[in-house]
Amino acid sequence: MTNFRHVLAAMGADVRVALGEVSVGAASTHDLIESVRELEAIGRLLDGARLEHAAEVDRRAAVDHDLVVALGDRSAIDSVARLAGISESSAKRRISLGRSLASSVSFSGQTLPPRFESVAAAVCDGRLGIEAAGLIVTQLSKVSPRVDDAVLHAAEASLVELAMGDGVTPPLAVDLVADQVAVFVARIDPDGVRPREERARQNRALRFGRVTADGLTTVTGALMPVVAAQLRRLCDAHIRAAGPQFVDPSGLSEAESEQLDREAAADRADTRDRAQKRHDVFGSILDAAARVADAPHLAGAPPAVIITVAATVLEQGRGAGYLDGTTTPVSAETVESLADTAGFQPVTLTPAGAILSLGSVQRCFTPMQRRAIIARDGGCIIPGCSIPAGWSEVHHVIPHRDGGATHVDNGTSLEYTPAS
Repeated sequence: MTNFRHVLAAMGADVRVALGEVSVGAASTHDLIESVRELEAIGRLLDGARLEHAAEVDRRAAVDHDLVVALGDRSAIDSVARLAGISESSAKRRISLGRSLASSVSFSGQTLPPRFESVAAAVCDGRLGIEAAGLIVTQLSKVSPRVDDAVLHAAEASLVELAMGDGVTPPLAVDLVADQVAVFVARIDPDGVRPREERARQNRALRFGRVTADGLTTVTGALMPVVAAQLRRLCDAHIRAAGPQFVDPSGLSEAESEQLDREAAADRADTRDRAQKRHDVFGSILDAAARVADAPHLAGAPPAVIITVAATVLEQGRGAGYLDGTTTPVSAETVESLADTAGFQPVTLTPAGAILSLGSVQRCFTPMQRRAIIARDGGCIIPGCSIPAGWSEVHHVIPHRDGGATHVDNGTSLEYTPAS
């Protein structure tokens, strides 16, 4: 072991000298790519040694607690975290994985192979990274009480082979390793799928959190697999459909070419990132759901966002309105946009707050007008927009405040636009 320490010290000195002489920016692309591969191969070897050493510290601490006390720590996790300069959670993961990959000694003194022999061999040889190894070990450990050892080890060996790759098949990225592990676990432990699903059902949630200083509401939670897949697919489908379409222009008519140019220009003008686009698609889904005929009522009326605003704000186009149930202010532009699509209801109050009069909802297009406009426009008129017609909002072309009539000739279909 002393010799190994000397080897490590010498290797560290050589590496420091070598790195000091390296200019990554001056390397050719080929050398850069190969260096990344070589560095990772060396790093995996060192990672395997880190796991082995962390597990050995834990093993010795279990036998002789004075070891930890002598180091001035509370536990082996504390000791590894302090000696390695890592967090306690990282030290815990390192010790746990190291134990799973380490040999052990039976009561009779016989040396037993590692619990996950294929993973241990691959990690020791530097052919498998510890992140992928951790995924395989963690998930197979969960099902090991219910699965025959031979089946478990066969699955382990297959997963290690897939993760490492070979001369023909490249190694899998860690995310793909996780996918493959899930497939194997479901195959070798079919009876475990239902309990996992039941646990997921008990833990499903959607929570509305605090409102930030910018008026954004944080949303957290956990979606059931089917719900998450539906939402993700729906968002991705509309985002992809609105993206650039690769069409051979030689076979297009002049009108089709002009339309293609307009759609390309609209796509270039769209500065939203993918997360922002998903947000807007989700907003369109909610807006459409609130308008369906059988939507449940709230306080005797269809669910609707209510904003309270002074008449002078609408008249002057300056100031703010306030969302019902919150103290979040929204700009006069947002109020005007919502009034344009959903209408408004004037209420006259006395200085003391008593209601003098309550008018009817005005300005918004009627359901019949809305159906006619959507039938005419076929959905959002923005080139490249893939939002379905039923999800579109109907806006005034000439704003109502500028004298625009609430008439089908002055209405148009547009995608949901988030409130400012």
